[in-house]
Amino acid sequence: MHSQSSRHFADGEYQHRRREVRKIMSERGLDVCMIASPENIYYLTGLDHMGYFACQLLVFPLKGEPMLITRAMERATVADQVPDVIHVGYTDGTQPPPVQESEAPVLDAPWSLTAGALTRGLRPAAPTSAAVKETVKTLHDAGFDKAMIGIDMNSNFLPYSITDGIMKGVPGADWQDLGSLVDNVRIVQSEAELAVTRQAAGISDAMMLSAVAAAGRDVNCRDIMASIYGTMFQRGGTYPGFVPLVRSTRNLEHEHGTWDDETLQRGDLLFLELAGCKRRYHAPTGRFVFVSKAPAQAERINAICQEAMMTAAAAIRPGVMAGDVYEQWQSVLNESGLSHYSRHHCGYSVGIGYPPSWSGSGVPVGLRRNSDMRLKEGMVFHLMSWLLRSGLGDAFLSDTIVVTAQGCEFLTTTDRGVYVRR
Repeated sequence: MHSQSSRHFADGEYQHRRREVRKIMSERGLDVCMIASPENIYYLTGLDHMGYFACQLLVFPLKGEPMLITRAMERATVADQVPDVIHVGYTDGTQPPPVQESEAPVLDAPWSLTAGALTRGLRPAAPTSAAVKETVKTLHDAGFDKAMIGIDMNSNFLPYSITDGIMKGVPGADWQDLGSLVDNVRIVQSEAELAVTRQAAGISDAMMLSAVAAAGRDVNCRDIMASIYGTMFQRGGTYPGFVPLVRSTRNLEHEHGTWDDETLQRGDLLFLELAGCKRRYHAPTGRFVFVSKAPAQAERINAICQEAMMTAAAAIRPGVMAGDVYEQWQSVLNESGLSHYSRHHCGYSVGIGYPPSWSGSGVPVGLRRNSDMRLKEGMVFHLMSWLLRSGLGDAFLSDTIVVTAQGCEFLTTTDRGVYVRR
């Protein structure tokens, strides 16, 4: 009997999530879902590992036990973390021939422990064909060969070769694009999830403060990164879905670039954006740091940046459209002589994340201009106010917030003033 401690949440939490997903499946007429996103597999089962670099699929039926398809070598992890699913392992290695009496054993471990690994120098069977074969067999054996099946067509973790092979292997099924079915349930966090997100936010604040403290003239960016990672682990966090972003003046505009082997100089601008991670839940935050001295306009542009953030935050409450939140952010810029400046969003949804993202796979759901998404209590966003090359100066503030019945609550709280490190 597996202890509950092998999973991050109580069994009742997972059962509630599954009921909510199945409710929508029923409304859409789906008999089963084929889920590839590691965030959504984690959300519905608790499976927390790095094995998703190879094909893994959750066969999630409207009724009955879920089936988890992974490489066979993952069976110990699945058995420990996910005791209430049927595990189907596929072997992408080649079973070695019997050892002759004259031959010394090549491997100390029996074949059953090396399933999925190369053996005796032989090339493995094509991994995609092995995963496809077991998935097709699983669907047929479960009686889904004529079912309406929602498949995770937009997932970054389901290659075309596997999707095509599975669909051709079950030609009698009515294949439907799963779309954002699970994501739309997951975007609202439960009280148990929010408790973990709050812990992640505390870690984020500590990481940010350590980064600011480490910054200064003649400091190498790698030393700032080392300080961030040290604090992350010392405060009880784990590896985040996205590497902390530490950039200086030379690579400031590299949107998703991070530190290089550069030493900060007087007058540099240091960009910091990072997220503490607890049980795969993230709480991003961001700040600017000026090295040795701040420009004359720093206080003014930071005040505009902060006012825009707080005006957007004041608009956040259940029922409000995401596009209206963005317009509140933009309105402050317009009134401050920055009507020429706009961005594609002023925030996006965050929560469960695995590399390479802290917001789940694909382009994140944002507080975007013209978005008609209505906010719900329990949604968590990375709220951003970024003024780069604005004409009045540069400023950047971002924090994790949660939508509550009363409005917007900030979860990360590092001071939002102008930072100067000598």
